[in-house]
Amino acid sequence: MVKADQKSKKIAISNEVLEYLIPLNDEERNQLEKNILLEGCRDPLIVWSNSKGQLILIDGHNRLKICQKHNLPYKIKEIRFKDLDQVKNWMVDNQMGRRNLTPDQLSYYRGLKYLNIKKKKGGFENVQLKGKSEASTSELVGSQFNVSESTIKRDAKYAEGLNIIARSNPKLKLKILLGEASVKKTDIQVLANSPNSEKINIRNEADLYNKAKAIKDQILSDLERAVKNIEKEKIEKSQEILKSSEPIFLKKDDRIRKIKGMIISAINRAINDKDSDAIKELKKLIDKLEDLLFE
Repeated sequence: MVKADQKSKKIAISNEVLEYLIPLNDEERNQLEKNILLEGCRDPLIVWSNSKGQLILIDGHNRLKICQKHNLPYKIKEIRFKDLDQVKNWMVDNQMGRRNLTPDQLSYYRGLKYLNIKKKKGGFENVQLKGKSEASTSELVGSQFNVSESTIKRDAKYAEGLNIIARSNPKLKLKILLGEASVKKTDIQVLANSPNSEKINIRNEADLYNKAKAIKDQILSDLERAVKNIEKEKIEKSQEILKSSEPIFLKKDDRIRKIKGMIISAINRAINDKDSDAIKELKKLIDKLEDLLFE
């Protein structure tokens, strides 16, 4: 319901809501001001009444500032939402539907939508219902915006990275979204992959580059270490199989001595370590020895 001239009603500005808004650039802001001065504030300010009864402004922040600056009347429209998460999802859809957003701004809003829905699902990608799996969060959001699931997941990393930057440097986040900062998108995305992301502080663009490089180097180092460990395990397993095997090219006496050594080893493990698997292995070795002796 639209109500006219609601200056008497106190409208609250929420920092959480502001985080979901990309400010207008100078050209857009000047044009909006000219339009309002010429035609008045035609579109109502959209508000949400939270659990405390506050009217939280969720759309029309620029219009409100201009109207207050020039002492112009405005209208408000209240929309009901269950909680702040619903408000945020509405804001994402509203922003994406009304403005000519840049590719990076679109990526940011798609990532926010994904993170909000995933949070609602409790962090699970898929939900089982009556033996069937629902579409994943990335699939749902991807179909809404006609992009792939992998694109949505990259968008989520981008949104997470920008929010990490905003904790210590909100101005840099806005500069990035307005295209006024020379930073790589991958440097922003990689911040979300750091195990210590909650401790990251970004001072400026150069600091972002250096911290992103350090995270990439650490990820690469961890990956190389994991590959080496896998290769080491494969080699050790192959050696163990080779040790426990009975090569057919060995002479009979050599094969008997080999099995004898394995039997002694199994007995020692069974007694010293109380290893039940060693007892099972011992029984197999004795059977093998018997077959070899009387073949």
